[in-house]
Amino acid sequence: MSQKLDYSSADFIESTPNWFVKANKNSKFDDLLRNGWDKAMEEGVFRYTMGHLETKILDGPKQYVAQLNVKRATDRRQPQNITSLNQPFNPDTFNFTKIKEREILLTINNTDDEKSSNSKEIKNGLTPVQDRNLIIVNISPLEYGHVLVVPQVDSCLPQILTRKALQIALEAVLLSARRSFRLGFNSLCAYASVNHQHFHAYYLEHELVVEYGAVKHITGVLYQSDVMPVPGFVFQTHENSVSTLTRVIHKITQYFQQNEIAHSVLLTRGVVFNEDKNSDNRTVRIYVWPRQKFKGSKSLVELHVAVIELGGHLPIKDENSYKNMTEKEADSIIETAKLPEEEFQKIKSDVTKIVFEDSEDKNDS
Repeated sequence: MSQKLDYSSADFIESTPNWFVKANKNSKFDDLLRNGWDKAMEEGVFRYTMGHLETKILDGPKQYVAQLNVKRATDRRQPQNITSLNQPFNPDTFNFTKIKEREILLTINNTDDEKSSNSKEIKNGLTPVQDRNLIIVNISPLEYGHVLVVPQVDSCLPQILTRKALQIALEAVLLSARRSFRLGFNSLCAYASVNHQHFHAYYLEHELVVEYGAVKHITGVLYQSDVMPVPGFVFQTHENSVSTLTRVIHKITQYFQQNEIAHSVLLTRGVVFNEDKNSDNRTVRIYVWPRQKFKGSKSLVELHVAVIELGGHLPIKDENSYKNMTEKEADSIIETAKLPEEEFQKIKSDVTKIVFEDSEDKNDS
């Protein structure tokens, strides 16, 4: 039976230990998710167990985390055919309203939001309506604790980020006491497999280069990261509120949607921008990568460049590629998602304007 977690901003964990100290403390959120996931594994909810998973760190400055997971290629649902970033939700294809009850681990609910929205609706003579925010198992897991976070599942929204979804995602990371908890989103045409709004989340007990890589300030809350072969934009919770970050990032992803720019978004713990990797000053980093579009149904055997790979975690589906993978080869594969420089610079100029105007609007209000 699934659990319900009511939470408020008082439950947020602003900082986690760095990777130079041992740390395995769980929050209530972690306990519910991990215990539920373990129970689901014991009860055979998944298509396979995780005993076959192999992990190694590739030699090189980026220290990519490569993992061999053959069953992820052979024992998973067939990806949907995606042709546009703005493809409508189709109730006749697979979506997360069709999963089995035993696949639901958690329903999460921000009571601060509930009080605010309920008071507005009651004031306007409306009956408050709950739209469930689910955490469900990924039945073909990449790693331990691999789940899908599905905000507002009953609204049947396509795989297009809403501000509410960004809020739920960022709050989920803040609810975890684990530095290893990551959460990622792929737009349509960026290797999303299901056209129903969702994020991937899981625990990876290895540090990633995006957690400490240097960044360059552009304007306001906006920074640029060039630590990976694909340049991207990055934000941090340090000195910024959830409300500010979700508002700004949503404006950027709306611009991407309107211009059919494929994108991936990664939320991960890390050090405060431009501090040493072993600094105790920790934050949540939110990466937003505009990237090359992919159309069609993705292959189940190739290494695709989606949000996980852009973060430096490489799930590999065949043994030969795993044995022979080098940082140089990984870089060349990841670079296939890079936009032409002229196109990226145009996007950067537009995104800079969006963030600057948002800060001006805020100052005027």
